Amino acid sequence: MRNTFVLSSLLALGLGMASAQTDTTTPADPATTPAPATTAPATTAAPAATPAAQVVQFTDVPAGHWAKDAVDLIVQRGLIQGFPDGTFRGNESLTRYQAALVFYRLLQSGQLSNSSLSSTDLATITAGMQEVSTELAAISTRVTDLEALTTEQQARITALEGRIDALGTPAANAAGTDTAALTARIDALEAAIRNIPAGPAGATGPAGPAGAAADTAALAARIAALEARATTADTSTGTVTTTPSTTTPVTPPTTVVIGNTDTVVDAVRSTNLYAGVSVGAQNTQSGDPCYLLNSSGRAVNFCLSGGAMVGANNVIGPVGVRLSADYVPGKNGFNADINATYSLNNGSNITPYVGAGLGLTSSRTRLSATTNASDIYANALAGVDFRVTDSITAFVEADGRYYLSNKGAGTGLASTATDARGFGGSIKTGLKFFF
Repeated sequence: MRNTFVLSSLLALGLGMASAQTDTTTPADPATTPAPATTAPATTAAPAATPAAQVVQFTDVPAGHWAKDAVDLIVQRGLIQGFPDGTFRGNESLTRYQAALVFYRLLQSGQLSNSSLSSTDLATITAGMQEVSTELAAISTRVTDLEALTTEQQARITALEGRIDALGTPAANAAGTDTAALTARIDALEAAIRNIPAGPAGATGPAGPAGAAADTAALAARIAALEARATTADTSTGTVTTTPSTTTPVTPPTTVVIGNTDTVVDAVRSTNLYAGVSVGAQNTQSGDPCYLLNSSGRAVNFCLSGGAMVGANNVIGPVGVRLSADYVPGKNGFNADINATYSLNNGSNITPYVGAGLGLTSSRTRLSATTNASDIYANALAGVDFRVTDSITAFVEADGRYYLSNKGAGTGLASTATDARGFGGSIKTGLKFFF
């Protein structure tokens, strides 16, 4: 019902305004009036009560359009101003708010009283004015509020642009892409603000019903988020971090090397505990030699040994601990020691290490092959690990021992005095198994 009324009112208004373009001082004589094809267009004559106004040229109403004369006339009369982007949008539906604006401008201009509308048409339009009087006042208030909001949002966007410009160009920092994306989003907000219809100028009417505040609130929230991001960028080291509106999968780089790679730990060091086996040779003197293979073999000044060990590379930082034991058949000797170790890890397959500790040698006495004696020694060692696989390492090691006594033949000392002191040693090689 209301849509029919609005359309009929606008039709009557258009007829009245068209008749107002003719000279109303002397009624036209049908017999003397020129044919319509030879008369000048109605849009070229200005009304007697209104000065001639320049007709706005809409981009979507080109010359030769079938409704161009009518559009030019109502624009010239100030009834419709079009949209801020320079379009008329003639194919869109006319809302009640837009109809209220047309009636409001008609009342403000005083053209209704100067038109040649019939009393019936005037009564129809007057009834329409009364019906939409509330909308007339409300739309004026809402348009004023929208203009104030647009001004405020434009000032905030201008401040954001200033902050973004202060961050530098994309070539000066690695955030060029993010800054461009932020600028594009602000441009989209500006376009949305420009599409808000402009309202008429004039006195503010009484407060009307609340409008669609949801869109305005969403726009304010988005700008507040942009301001927060710009503030974060100001306090950073030149990198702008933004959250794109659409999630794009990011593939992490396969290799990252930044400065000194102090945190790189090779596969052997990352597996801390280990156990190992070894074979070696321990020194002895010519007065108490060992024999190769068996007692009838060639005498040599070293004795073969076999051993095992357990340990951990990292107990306190790079300092580890190791417990090892060796058996020397030629001396019926058994060596056991505990050492603190330090690995000189350089991130390669070869890892040097050193260590120091205390040990005990139990071996046959010099005068009897059936009895054993024990001697204490201080131990120092140096060796190299060579990584074969992630869990297996080959090693070569030299042990230097300083004996505090000489009770057993396993010390390898030249003196035969039981209270003699001196250096002995051994070399060994083997495998360590990390787990």
